[in-house]
Amino acid sequence: MRSSSTVAAETTASSLDDPVTVPLSAPDDAAGIASRALLRATLDAVPDAVIVVGADGRIDLANRQVLSVFGYEPAELEGRPMEVLVPQRSRARHPRIRSSYTRRPMGLLQLAAVRKGGQEFAAEISLAPIPDSTSPTPRTVATVRDITERIELEQESDRMREELLATVTHELRTPLTSILGYHEMMEDLAPEDLSPEARRMLEAIGRNARREYRLVSDLLTVAVGNLSQITLTTGPVELSALLDEAVAEHAAGARAKRITLAHVPDNDVLTATTAIHGDHDRLLQVLDNLIGNAVKFTPEGGTVSVGCQLLSESVVVTVTDTGPGIPVAEQERVFDRLYRGQSSVASHKPGAGLGLSIVKAIVDAHHGSVSLTSTDAGTTALLQLPR
Repeated sequence: MRSSSTVAAETTASSLDDPVTVPLSAPDDAAGIASRALLRATLDAVPDAVIVVGADGRIDLANRQVLSVFGYEPAELEGRPMEVLVPQRSRARHPRIRSSYTRRPMGLLQLAAVRKGGQEFAAEISLAPIPDSTSPTPRTVATVRDITERIELEQESDRMREELLATVTHELRTPLTSILGYHEMMEDLAPEDLSPEARRMLEAIGRNARREYRLVSDLLTVAVGNLSQITLTTGPVELSALLDEAVAEHAAGARAKRITLAHVPDNDVLTATTAIHGDHDRLLQVLDNLIGNAVKFTPEGGTVSVGCQLLSESVVVTVTDTGPGIPVAEQERVFDRLYRGQSSVASHKPGAGLGLSIVKAIVDAHHGSVSLTSTDAGTTALLQLPR
């Protein structure tokens, strides 16, 4: 077997337009010819472009779909180095990359490919080895799909969704501004004009209206892609009171689903006066989102626990649920803007995929970190903030 450096040198030295016949099998008898004809007919039935590449990097066989994907007739590709389908800027290093292939199935790689006329396009490629009794190195079958249209549709969908989000949030701010204005006027009323009970209700109206106004402002920030512009109004924040307030916000929702929701500190150091420096309302927004998600995705009769542990230089808050968990493929994207997991969509859970992206932006502004660990037994959100 030739070394990868030899293959690379030969590929560089040979013209990409100089076909060299490398048969997949030696069709020197009727059985061999029939076998190759059956293989070609099978590959032609596949809706994607399929290319069989030999150990030396040359194309042994191509199905008829390469014409619509790459613009080549199958016969034009067979015998050529597969670098003819690689963008010019990557051709020199591609033999080295190809020789490092571990000969195991690899699926849904998004790479750039090039058509016959030199036009690049986005391709989704799957690779799999084909054992070959005539060679110690198996051949590779590559399945190629042009995803240009799909990417364009996704981008257009994102653009339309962001425009809608910007319009809706802008319209929501107008009535909220009016509510806050009337709230301030009522706060200025004389004590005898409002009963103590009415004044408590007025405080609740003002508190929640301000929270909604900030949330709407954050949604507008998300819509225009400026999450880094989230601002903080910092001061001492008492952790115990903050956690109790966040848990209390979701107590009614948890009771409705018979979910046990509890604030369980992980050590005895946390007291009523233990405080960190941060933005109380923003941190409450973070906890409100994390606990709300836990209650939303935990089935009836489950458990949601909120823990807190003080470390030497930071505080760690955990929100753990007994929900169905998050698939591994989705865990890395849960903090992406406008991302909703397949399970959320399939189960028709409410949400626009904004909450966790705002959570991450707020935590980043506090110079902290937030992450998720999940199994099929539940999910834990871990929030770490500097003390």
